[in-house]
Amino acid sequence: MGGIVVAIVALYITVVVLYASGSGIVSGGDDDVPPGAVSLVFTPEKMDAATSRLTVSLLPTQAEGGEYTNGITVDKPFAVLVSAVAGSTAVHYQPSELVAPTEVSFVMDGAIEQWPFDRYQVTSFVVAAVDDADGETVPLPTAVTVSGRGITGWDITMTERDAGDGLFAVDISASRSGATVAFGIVLLTLMVIIPTLVLIVAIAVLRGRRKVEVTTLGWMGAMVFATIPLRNFLPGSPPIGSWIDYLIVLWVIAALVAGLVIFVIAWWRRGPA
Repeated sequence: MGGIVVAIVALYITVVVLYASGSGIVSGGDDDVPPGAVSLVFTPEKMDAATSRLTVSLLPTQAEGGEYTNGITVDKPFAVLVSAVAGSTAVHYQPSELVAPTEVSFVMDGAIEQWPFDRYQVTSFVVAAVDDADGETVPLPTAVTVSGRGITGWDITMTERDAGDGLFAVDISASRSGATVAFGIVLLTLMVIIPTLVLIVAIAVLRGRRKVEVTTLGWMGAMVFATIPLRNFLPGSPPIGSWIDYLIVLWVIAALVAGLVIFVIAWWRRGPA
């Protein structure tokens, strides 16, 4: 009994510590911004696993004395080209405009059906550019940085690297945080424990080790109807048909129904009161 209490306390502490550590952003690459370069600051805002899209805010800045922007207003027209996004791939900035963050959504490769171990990845090519006198797009010296505190429930990794030809590549990946994974595993474990208890009671009654009490049948029925709300309470709302449904949820319901059948057989065998 003491071992069970210790295990529960240890599990509780683990989940709390994982949650307290929070979600974060891991940024890789060169943090040095070349003089005169347009620095593109990416700040993750929202992750939608159902559509495999990561929304970030994009803010172009330049150091003091920059030719195109002073960080507040635009001095000369330029654009930021971003690939692997939903919608327009170019964000244009005109003179005298205020420099404001622009939301872009990256379309990522991943499958929410693999919850809670689903992982999403994408590589985006970004560059600041201007149009020359002949109308040709000319890349500007560009740097990419990442800021922000992260998205609750997610670990975001953004690694910048030089892709050549004036382009920067940003390798982006998103995965569930440790706290989310631990929460889901604990909840799924509890779902497995429920039908186990129901089967123990039902089998004990069938073998005559316990009396047949009809009120117990109501408790078993309540456990069947409690399974779906518990399943929908999983963080991240994995869709119906995820691997956990085939691996755990389906068999939890089947075991609960089996417990009900066993109990009814025991009740029937007892005969009239």
